[in-house]
Amino acid sequence: MYISHNSITNIRKNILTIFFVLVFLVLIGRLYYLQIIKGPSYKGIAEANRVRVIPIEAPRGIIYDRNGKIIVDNKSQYDINVIPYEFSHTARTDSILAKILGLDVAEINSRIKNNWRGQFVPIKIAEDVNVEIITNIEEHRLDLPGVVYSVKPVRSYPSGVQMSQSLGYVREISANDLIREKYKEYKQGDLIGWKGIERQYEHILKGTRGYNFIQVDALGREIGQVVDRDNIPPIPGNEMFLAIDLDLQIYIESLTEGYKAGIVVLDADNGEILAIVSKPDYDPALFAGVISNSSWNALISDPDLPMFNRATQGTYSPGSTFKLIAVLTALETKAVDPDWSVRCYGQYRLGHRIFKCWQERGHGSMNMYEAIVHSCNVYFYNLIRRLDLNDWANMGKDFKFGSETGVDLYGESAGVMPDVDFLNRKYGEHGWTDGNKLNLVIGQGDILVTPVQMARFCAALATRGKLVQPHVGLKYIDRGSNETIIFKAAKDSIQNISVDTWEFIEKAMADVINRGTGRAARVKDVPVLGKTGTAQNPHGDAHAWFIGYMEEQNQTIATAVLVEHGKSGGGIAAQIAGQIFNFIHQQKKRQSLANNAPLNF
Repeated sequence: MYISHNSITNIRKNILTIFFVLVFLVLIGRLYYLQIIKGPSYKGIAEANRVRVIPIEAPRGIIYDRNGKIIVDNKSQYDINVIPYEFSHTARTDSILAKILGLDVAEINSRIKNNWRGQFVPIKIAEDVNVEIITNIEEHRLDLPGVVYSVKPVRSYPSGVQMSQSLGYVREISANDLIREKYKEYKQGDLIGWKGIERQYEHILKGTRGYNFIQVDALGREIGQVVDRDNIPPIPGNEMFLAIDLDLQIYIESLTEGYKAGIVVLDADNGEILAIVSKPDYDPALFAGVISNSSWNALISDPDLPMFNRATQGTYSPGSTFKLIAVLTALETKAVDPDWSVRCYGQYRLGHRIFKCWQERGHGSMNMYEAIVHSCNVYFYNLIRRLDLNDWANMGKDFKFGSETGVDLYGESAGVMPDVDFLNRKYGEHGWTDGNKLNLVIGQGDILVTPVQMARFCAALATRGKLVQPHVGLKYIDRGSNETIIFKAAKDSIQNISVDTWEFIEKAMADVINRGTGRAARVKDVPVLGKTGTAQNPHGDAHAWFIGYMEEQNQTIATAVLVEHGKSGGGIAAQIAGQIFNFIHQQKKRQSLANNAPLNF
């Protein structure tokens, strides 16, 4: 049989043609896959091979006092990071890095695994390291590819002020926070204000992160800036000014060292908090960087609760300071007139119960004025039985007791202002008696207040009914417009109290200081008005209260002083208040002399 050579050639030609077409289709398909589909990914890898992106944390806004003195500043902290794509996990590399950092290899690997965010994203493996470690990292640069250090700003407190519960602190944002809408612009690793002013004004103090683009060689060594990409500088947070007077704040902190106390000093006309102290406290620098486990455990297990803000969160019986609410109620409802008198024998009998006066031998005959000056319990036991309890409670509510003041510090307590409905709910409609009323009128029993509430109450007494919103924030400088933004605080007022009642209260409070229970608060050459209080405490000595105010150079300054286990408001609490007022008086006198000093030419 004859076979044509041409037909064999054609078959082979067709087979070869199909083969080469398929090969070219595969090559083209692969090229399309690599260039189009995987192009961006490989471009990123290629870019990462030559460009190292260094995030630069933005410094938070500096916090000043009302006079421009620095309360909270920033300092530099060094962290060690690993870039996974460049880091080689050899036994030698792991050993060198572990030795430099003083960590186990297993701990380093655990931190890398737990903080993984991508091949080219730096992973923090050590925080707040010293310069010696940075030097060792640089000396072993060739042995530690992908190991870099970064510098970030952390908080510092150059003045030595404590104020820790009110200032708060910053920490790294958590995974739970990142999924919340209000933190949608944050990224893992960002710092966020936590507690206090740092939390309340996070949106003002937070800066914007920047980035440096560094060109590196195949070994990860830095060889200079990337010429085709501009660095993005960080933008610092806004500078913020507090209403706090730093000198006064530090002075009160020194006065109360060793006590458990909550103190608020504010401008009675606008609610600006000039000082806020809660003792015991802690060094805020503990949170500037990484707090050790031992320090953290010591803070949270301390029975004295140094992280608890007694000034805004602590709730206490107000003691005799609250007798003024009964006086206001009696005068405005016309239940009795100021001349209505009671004889005090040192105790008051209600059924089979005896209610004692603090003056065991009794005060003798007391009218309303003298009962305020000498804080006679027996007078007020008699007075409350002539008052409707809801009238008394409503007067307290007019001064906003039982409600938060709106102070710009996270976690404020509202306290309790009991009325008939409250007592019925707690004890049952027939489960409480006049004995409860006798306790309430002298600021005991179910009523609970905070020092910041008492400071606002005192400010309202000083201004004849102006109810201000206490606030530590004063103003900030907007970094974009350089515009000064003033904080606006809410104001309210009590309209239904007569001028005669205000004048009566003022005269009585003046005599509390001049010849009554508050004599320890007297200041030479300065009229001080006030009221003392002693709140019984089932867990030990009574708590000591003092509220008072003074006028100095057209400024009315009110304060509330609470000393746990201070025994008597007329003792330590009044004494501390007097020292505070004297400090302010001397401070104002120095300022006046400086302003009137002759100019030298």
